[in-house]
Amino acid sequence: MKKREKYYYDIADELFKQKDINKYAKINTISKKGVSISETTIFSSNNPFNKEKGTYCSFVFNDLEDFSNYNILLKYLKKYLKGFVEELVGLNDPKILFVGLGNENYVPDSLGPRVVKNIKANYFFKKQIGCLIPGVMANTGMETSDIIKGVLKCHDYDLIIVIDSLSTSSIDRLNKTIQITDTGISPGSGVNNNRKAINYKELKIKVLTIGIATVISYDKLIEEYLIKNNIKIPKKIDKNIYLTSKEIEVEIDYLALIISEVLNDII
Repeated sequence: MKKREKYYYDIADELFKQKDINKYAKINTISKKGVSISETTIFSSNNPFNKEKGTYCSFVFNDLEDFSNYNILLKYLKKYLKGFVEELVGLNDPKILFVGLGNENYVPDSLGPRVVKNIKANYFFKKQIGCLIPGVMANTGMETSDIIKGVLKCHDYDLIIVIDSLSTSSIDRLNKTIQITDTGISPGSGVNNNRKAINYKELKIKVLTIGIATVISYDKLIEEYLIKNNIKIPKKIDKNIYLTSKEIEVEIDYLALIISEVLNDII
């Protein structure tokens, strides 16, 4: 049997645009001024890309220094996030645990912790909001999924919202793409470092994931350039190198503030 190719990047519509996907998924794209929204619905987890069944919404945006672009992005992020939360838990004032994945000491991977530090935690009042920054297995020696299970034994939540950095296959989407999905996440899957999944099957609680593309693999960067210039792609390109932008330290703070602003507004 032919070995299935592995895909080490995270944005669903990038994957499913590559092949005839009608059998596995459908993509609807809505274009607004400064923002393009792609809704990818995957019918079955048995698909060529091993992506989980569910809904994936990606927001590709232009320069957010343009105040108009910024406001449009915030408007649609709030709209879609509210819709996801209502669909997943259908409650007023749900009890939410926010989990910031990633390594605080490595800037491209620090989105999750930066966002969660700006969330208004308020567990002991009407709106029961908890925040968790579990670190990475290299530092803790523990699977993040197991750390979350430990928290759930002590506290009762209706929903987990996970924030993480993602990988993209297009340089044009680097630091300009946000994805929301109701499928959960396997930390590190976009950089060939799969850890135990954070999803309903593993935790027995609904999981919503928000991510921003902050890295691109070297092989995809080279392939994209060669295809655009009609140059033959070599058989072997190193797939273990990941790149980011030189402005990442500034951009990651700005993007983290946008996500935390939206989340604080909808809770």
